[in-house]
Amino acid sequence: MRYNGIRFYLVFTFILCSLGIANSQYVCEIGPIGGVSYYNGDANSTTPFLENNLMVGGIFRANITTRSVLKLDFARASVSGNTENFPNKFPQDQQAKFERDFWDLGLQYELNFFKFGPDQWDRTVKCHSPYILIGPGMAMYQNSDKNEYAYNLTFGLGYKFKFANRFNVGAEWSMRKLFRDDFDVTNSSNKFLDDSYNIGSNSIKNNDWYSFAFIYLTMDIIKRKGRCTELR
Repeated sequence: MRYNGIRFYLVFTFILCSLGIANSQYVCEIGPIGGVSYYNGDANSTTPFLENNLMVGGIFRANITTRSVLKLDFARASVSGNTENFPNKFPQDQQAKFERDFWDLGLQYELNFFKFGPDQWDRTVKCHSPYILIGPGMAMYQNSDKNEYAYNLTFGLGYKFKFANRFNVGAEWSMRKLFRDDFDVTNSSNKFLDDSYNIGSNSIKNNDWYSFAFIYLTMDIIKRKGRCTELR
C-alpha cells in the first residue's frame, strides 16, 4: 500500500508539473511545424522558393538559458526541380526533372537576440525575439528501394513570440547544405544531375541544397525548479 501511495504521488506531481500554474517557468517546448520546402541544385541553381512543396513535422526545444537553446526537429517533406525552367546549357543539351520525398532530422543551436521567456524576476526578459541557428542534420530517403542517408549543415534565422504563459508562435527559414551531389538523382533519366558538367564532385563543392520555411506553435513543458525570495 505504501509503494502504491508513493507511486500515485509521483504520478500526480508529474501531471501537476505538466499542466503548470500561473507564472511557472518551463525549460522545454514541443509542438508542430508546417510550411514549404524547396530545392537548389543543378535543376535550380539560383532561384529561392521555386516549386514549393508541403512540409510538416515537429520540434522540441530545450532552453539552456534565456538566450541559448538546443532544438531537435523532424519533418516529412518533398522537393522538385526542372532544368527547363532555366537558360543553363548542359552537355549534349540534356534536360531533366525530378521529385523526391524524404524525412529530415536535425539538431540545431539557437541564439536569441533578446532574453526570451515569461521570467517574472528579470525585467530584461522579453516576450519576443529574433534568433539565428546552426547545426547538423540528415535527410533520409529511398533510391530503388534502397535506404539512403544524406548529411547536411543547417543554418538559418527565425522569430518567436510568447503570446500566453505557456504558448509560443514563430516563423523560421533555414538552408540545409548537403554533403553529396546526387540528391536530385531519382532515376536514369536525371542521373547526369550528379556532376552535370563532368568536372568532378566532392563534399565541399557539391551544389545540392534544400530549404524549409515554416511556422510553428509550441507549448512549454517541464517546469523549472521554483525560486524563493528572502524575507526581510
